[in-house]
Amino acid sequence: YPLRMLGILRQFARALTGKVDPLEFALGILFGILLGILPMHEIDPGSGFLGLNGLWVLSLTFCLVLKASIPIVFLFAGFSKLLAILFLDATAVSLGESLLNGGLSEGMVVGFSQSMPSLQLHTYWGMGTAILGICFAVIMFLASYLTMRTKLPVWRDKFGQTKLAKALGGFFLFRIIGRLIA
Repeated sequence: YPLRMLGILRQFARALTGKVDPLEFALGILFGILLGILPMHEIDPGSGFLGLNGLWVLSLTFCLVLKASIPIVFLFAGFSKLLAILFLDATAVSLGESLLNGGLSEGMVVGFSQSMPSLQLHTYWGMGTAILGICFAVIMFLASYLTMRTKLPVWRDKFGQTKLAKALGGFFLFRIIGRLIA
């Protein structure tokens, strides 16, 4: 457990010092949006995985396995959760209702309910948030990865030449962070 915490701290330090590659950054956006839009708790009581939405747990697991940038995940999860609460939940319920009541085959709907209830895809809100979350996350992933792949090195060079970056590089904390990630 302490080694995992050190790994998360190292990843945070890498994000702060600009050592995150474009794929880690884009994966952070992808999983942040997905985790922010998907409900964390079970929607249909008693059908979740340890009281949680199984799709949310699966997304979190993939986020950690694929080594997405944890600070970026937290940032985009918070922003996405705010947007979901303000705008997307009503849209998700409508989308889920239309899919489950006629957009998908009856066999699929029954399969979601009986075979994998912990994924919460048998509920209106669960299905709607899954579809919206995946769509938004993939679109943002592609846009951010294609942008960051070419722009990130240029931005790092420009930031490295600023007085702020040079001043911060002399602080004790940033020297320690530099040694942690070396």
